[in-house]
Amino acid sequence: MTQYQFLDRRFQEYNQALMKALQNLAALLEAERCWHQSKLIKIMLDIVLEIETKNIQSIAAIEEDIKKSLLLD
Repeated sequence: MTQYQFLDRRFQEYNQALMKALQNLAALLEAERCWHQSKLIKIMLDIVLEIETKNIQSIAAIEEDIKKSLLLD
């Protein structure tokens, strides 16, 4: 496993733990009838998921470009 893969895996684990904590907090706030705060956290989760998806797509595109450029050499 390369250093890049190790760091990427750690980053993904961190994101998953963060998202789980935010989901738990949103559920707790909803149970406590703090709907506004719960809604804000859910919006934050949507944004984090969107960013993570775009990061994964960007990394895949970069890796593909690198592979193509190496094949052309």
